[in-house]
Amino acid sequence: MESYQDEILVLQVNNWQTADKKVVCYSREHGKIVFMAYGARYPKSVSGRLLQPFACLEAELYPGTRVDKLKTCQLAAPMPQMELEQMAYGFLMAEMTERLTEQGEPSGEIYSLLQNALQLLVKRNPRLAALAYLIRLLDHCGIGPVYEVCVNCSRLAEKDGWFSEMQGGFICEECCFGHEKSPDLQSFHEETRKLWQRLRMLDFSEPGHFSVKGAALMELEQILHRYLVYQTEQPINSLSFIRQITGGN
Repeated sequence: MESYQDEILVLQVNNWQTADKKVVCYSREHGKIVFMAYGARYPKSVSGRLLQPFACLEAELYPGTRVDKLKTCQLAAPMPQMELEQMAYGFLMAEMTERLTEQGEPSGEIYSLLQNALQLLVKRNPRLAALAYLIRLLDHCGIGPVYEVCVNCSRLAEKDGWFSEMQGGFICEECCFGHEKSPDLQSFHEETRKLWQRLRMLDFSEPGHFSVKGAALMELEQILHRYLVYQTEQPINSLSFIRQITGGN
C-alpha cells in the first residue's frame, strides 16, 4: 500500500488503547483526515510528542477504509505558544471544524483560513478571532446564515430585527409584527449585524484596529453558538471550558 504526504493542522487527539493515539486533523490537500498513530503514547515516540492540538505538521500516512495510519510526521511550523484563553478559543475553532467538515471533501480555502485564524488567535483578541473564523467557516461550508436581507420578504436589513436559526437568518420587524413570535427568535440589533459584517470581511493577515461594543459581541456570540448547535444537532463541548476560564455564564 502506497503512502501519501500532506501538511496537516491537528484538531483533536485522543488516547487509544494502551499505547496509541487517534487523531483528527485538517489537511491542505485531503481535507479532514482521521488517523491512528500506533505507539505514539510511548515516551520515546517522536511522533507522539508532536501530535498536539493546533500543531502544523508534515505527515506521511497510509490510507485506510475509514481511518488512516500514520507513518511519520515532523514539524512544518513552530508549535504555537498559547495562553489558556487562546487555547480555549482554539478548541472551539477545532471542534467546529471537525463537526462541519467531511472526510473526502478537501478545501484548500478552509485549510488556509484555519491556519491564518490560529496565527491571529495568539496575536489579537481570541474571542473575536474565533468568531471571525466561525463566520467564515460557515460560509465556506455553504450554510452561512442570511443577515443582509429578511429571509421572509427579502427586505434589506436596515433596522433592528430578529434572528431565527430554523429559518436561517434575519427576520425583519414587519414580518414579525402581529404574529406570535417563534421560540427560536433572538434579538438581532443593527450594531450586531455591523459587527458580523466587519468580522466576515476581516483580513486575518492585517486585521487592523477597531472597537467593539460589548452588547453586540455578546449578542453575536449567542446567535452564532445557537446556530451552530442547530446545524450540528450537538452541544458545543468547548464552550464549557471557555466559561470556566473566563467566568462566563
